[in-house]
Amino acid sequence: MNHKIAILSDIHGNTTALEAVIADAKNQGVSEYWLLGDVFLPGPGANDLVALLKDLPITASVRGNWDDCVLEALDGEYGLEHPQEIQSMRMTQFLMERMDPATIVWLRSLPLLEKKEIDGLRFSISHNLPNKNYGGDLLVENDTEKFDQLLDAETDVAVYGHVHKQLLRYGSQGQQIINPGSIGMPYFNWEALKNHRAQYVVIEVEDGELVNILFRKVAYDYEAELELAKSKGLPFIEMYEELRREDNYQGHNLELLASLIEKHGYVEDVKDYFDFLKELSKITNAN
Repeated sequence: MNHKIAILSDIHGNTTALEAVIADAKNQGVSEYWLLGDVFLPGPGANDLVALLKDLPITASVRGNWDDCVLEALDGEYGLEHPQEIQSMRMTQFLMERMDPATIVWLRSLPLLEKKEIDGLRFSISHNLPNKNYGGDLLVENDTEKFDQLLDAETDVAVYGHVHKQLLRYGSQGQQIINPGSIGMPYFNWEALKNHRAQYVVIEVEDGELVNILFRKVAYDYEAELELAKSKGLPFIEMYEELRREDNYQGHNLELLASLIEKHGYVEDVKDYFDFLKELSKITNAN
């Protein structure tokens, strides 16, 4: 039997890019989809993005580190002292104002690791490491011993996301390792390779053999995505504009974050919203 599987990762709230990828995957004759996490943010996609995913035959899903950031913000684990935590809280507020709370229940239910077997071929599916969905262990330039952390005696092929770059390599014992890249925010170090296309991969398994690995880069209207973000009032829109037009996201630039937080009064927004959530939680628990 022939299986064509589209592996989707790191959508990061970019609904326009996801739409283009789904259309391309259907043209490729894909029969099922695997979702490798980091579904939301910093893009504006919420219920509209979820609706696209619900229409797909998704047979494996794992949780990414940005998914955890949303959950941690909602669980009150962040404060108002660090710019990145304020950003996470403000972005989570934006997301929750536009998304069914049932989606949060779904996010919480996702594992860090899934194992799949297709006609005897054994796959490991994770966002990053099997037990850790954050950090730089699997950057594409790292040594093979780092990538061996994805593999065990029961794994023939490991797929992971997180690093936002397409990758095909082998472990030290010869198992296959695949990264589909990022749909919503690909990273580039080499200027000549930079483009605005959404990345994913299609794998084909026939009678237990991995017969094809097709890396896709799909054009989409990134200016329309930016206009959509502006029309929805996406916080930190200056950073999203740079991401869409320059393929550069300055999420670790604390000085920039602090200046935008002050400029837009995000601390007060966050404080009011999360104080409201705490009061709502007290009322709910009392009942």
